[in-house]
Amino acid sequence: MSLKGLIENQTIIIDDHKRGSREIKNWDSESNDVHIDKTTNFPVDGKRQKIRIRVPINSSRPIKIENQKKDNLKQIPKQLEREIKKAFENTGKRREFILEIIDILKDFETSLNNEDRAKQILENLSNHFGLKWTGEKITTYVEEVLMAYTEVFEDKRGGNFFMKIDREKIEIGENSGYAKQFGKINRK
Repeated sequence: MSLKGLIENQTIIIDDHKRGSREIKNWDSESNDVHIDKTTNFPVDGKRQKIRIRVPINSSRPIKIENQKKDNLKQIPKQLEREIKKAFENTGKRREFILEIIDILKDFETSLNNEDRAKQILENLSNHFGLKWTGEKITTYVEEVLMAYTEVFEDKRGGNFFMKIDREKIEIGENSGYAKQFGKINRK
């Protein structure tokens, strides 16, 4: 079982919303709101809407759900709730994923020291989603400094996914037409 259900036709972002502030991170402190942002284009009240779910991973804060107008929603749409529960039902897999994320975040400032380091991070994460690297990558440099690193992955059915790490966050999603990253990847 993999966590791929979290990213099918969707995107997740892992960050702390204090990115770029150059402060020393203490991931064990609840004052740093480390969380997973899950963004999906999902039907609510009969229309496809952008839904954002913030799942805290280092605190007991409640899960926050809002639409694209930033209105708080009282509950997760049932189908989306089932999808999240199914992805995280295996406590061992869930624990391994969270520990992997915490390990990455502890040394996040080194994640773009070079392409090999960024590649290793994305490879480790891809295993949790059952994805294999296609060999396609996108690198962004500014004055010889690596600013972003993206790789394209496939699942067993040939679906296309991406993982991107930059100075602020890790982004994982499916190249479904809804993901912003899809337009950035040059395909023939």
